[in-house]
Amino acid sequence: MQFPKLTPLQSRFAASLAASAILVIVYLALSLHHFAYAAELDSLLREDHNHHRLDALLHAKILEGLDLDDDTNGNDEGHVGYEAEFLGVSRDIIGRAEAGIDALFNNVVNQMDINPGLTHNYVFSKDQVFGNHTNPGEGLPSVLQGRSVKLDEHEAFLPELAESELGEEEDAENMRERLISRQAQQTVYISINTCRQPTPNGTVSSNPPQLTLYISTSETNQKPGPDSTNGLATPPIPLQGGFANYTFNATGDVYIGVSSPELPTNFNGNWHFEVAASIDGLYHNHNWDTPFLFFVDSDISSALFVTDNLTNANASPELDRQWMDLGTPFTMFAFSQNNTAIKGLENSFCGLRQQATVENLQVTTSMTTRGMGNQPKEQFYIQGLNGSSTYYGYLAMIGNGTTEGPNVPNGAVVGGGGQVWQAMNFTTKADENCQVIFNLTFCNEVAYAVPANPTKWNVTGLSNLYDTQAEAYYQNFTYSLQQIACNTTNTAQYSLARNCTDCARDYKNWLCAVQIPRCEDFSSSLPYLQPRNVAANFINGSSPDPNSPDSNATLKERMSSNQSRNWLIDNIIQPGPYKEVLPCEDLCYSIVQSCPAKLQFGCPQSPALAMSYGKRGADPGQITCSYLGAVYYLNGSDRGRGSVIMAFGVAISASLVILLLG
Repeated sequence: MQFPKLTPLQSRFAASLAASAILVIVYLALSLHHFAYAAELDSLLREDHNHHRLDALLHAKILEGLDLDDDTNGNDEGHVGYEAEFLGVSRDIIGRAEAGIDALFNNVVNQMDINPGLTHNYVFSKDQVFGNHTNPGEGLPSVLQGRSVKLDEHEAFLPELAESELGEEEDAENMRERLISRQAQQTVYISINTCRQPTPNGTVSSNPPQLTLYISTSETNQKPGPDSTNGLATPPIPLQGGFANYTFNATGDVYIGVSSPELPTNFNGNWHFEVAASIDGLYHNHNWDTPFLFFVDSDISSALFVTDNLTNANASPELDRQWMDLGTPFTMFAFSQNNTAIKGLENSFCGLRQQATVENLQVTTSMTTRGMGNQPKEQFYIQGLNGSSTYYGYLAMIGNGTTEGPNVPNGAVVGGGGQVWQAMNFTTKADENCQVIFNLTFCNEVAYAVPANPTKWNVTGLSNLYDTQAEAYYQNFTYSLQQIACNTTNTAQYSLARNCTDCARDYKNWLCAVQIPRCEDFSSSLPYLQPRNVAANFINGSSPDPNSPDSNATLKERMSSNQSRNWLIDNIIQPGPYKEVLPCEDLCYSIVQSCPAKLQFGCPQSPALAMSYGKRGADPGQITCSYLGAVYYLNGSDRGRGSVIMAFGVAISASLVILLLG
């Protein structure tokens, strides 16, 4: 078939049409592949949670001027020796590191002995810096309430790019470069604990010298130490009490040196330490600002402690239950103030734990809601202490509270090295006739030292004796309360502000505090204490000094001093002379305020009031009167105390008069 002859205009049109068709075909061939790739990439980004690290690593390569193969100069000359196959460390990183450098892996501790005058070096490679984060594990049910964590003074972060920093005139290219720079950084946490240190030859007043931590991010200084300080990311960091940490943003390999000093002539031995690097958080930690541990009371050989509340006042019942069911995430270490072995290890978890095995004290832990707010707390009962001695107490957490690093197969645990809180101190009692009791069945808020006689009663028998008597008295009270119209209309109730539930609660608090008095040493000179049973002999058969102001003839003739408030104490327990922390006067006022006037509760007036009840003081370091849940330095003068309305009346029976007046 013969094609028709085209005019010049038609020929030009046909050529243009053919060219356009070819362009469309080429465009579609290229663009369809591009669109398909973008869709696949978007799908991958949504499923792969590590794509941002790969992107950051790519940007890091760009910033460093490296190609994707990272083949520096095409050879490994000068980098011989660091050839071990390490999981997570590429052959390129191994090739670049100098000989004699150990690899650190994310959240995996490295333990090492080091002799005096030496430096040991590590590398936390870029593959680890921009690697996968470690699963944090179960962890605690919530952030600790009242917890104060202060990082080491050497902590430094490179500034983050904030939206406000982008000026309106900044062009897109500058913005892109700044974003790439930020994405190419990763926060790195480095921490170190000294677990063992040199020991002195004989008695010396000074502590062993501390290790020093060096950190470099420069390829030219892969072995930072006292003789190689160029390119350091921070000045050398001396350990404080066996602990140091540094937190910063890294863009590549991180080189670490741990250096030991030369020993003075009066010390022998070496150091054992733990060092770890992480992109998730500090492996070891020390909380500088608070002990988070509070002293409840002591006797001659034991002491009781509690943590601060583990949840806040608005926490849900479910969260409180989770804490109570968790177990005991904390532990406690106690050391005599004269123990010089802990000097230099005060901030190190592994150091304190190792020394605690030498101290050989028995620590019993349990959870409780006793005390302020009735919120979850952990309590510690320590036995094996010496009388009239001062101790340092350290709250500590094993691992991250639920998992310890060495307990998992690969050792990778976020925060697996444990942490230590600031030290607190406490002193045990001097007299053996005061004994700590707690965890009572009825008077469940009682937790302090009470008048005791260890030759007649052990702790369990003594607790049951006090608790059973208080519960029996309370049962008699309930019979009287049953005569009151508690469940009635508002207009028929005895008070619009209080009800029978308030009355029963306040009566129980008052009864337990009065029937189970808080005991202090008879030798104590604190002015707010009340001498009791001064005419009796001590447990060992000796008599009080007749020239003592606490055992003179006048006191012996005074009923409040010559006998105890509770007949059970003098006749059955027989503790001998002791001093009592009087119950707080607001406990008495509270039952007058909360209970029906028909019950005729009343509080004594002065001067009898001062002999029977004490006043709360403003100093949280002193418990000037006894109230349930009292803890040194945790409860202030008005914490846990409701409004008080002073009311006075007539006691309803002779037994109540004895209890109220003491």
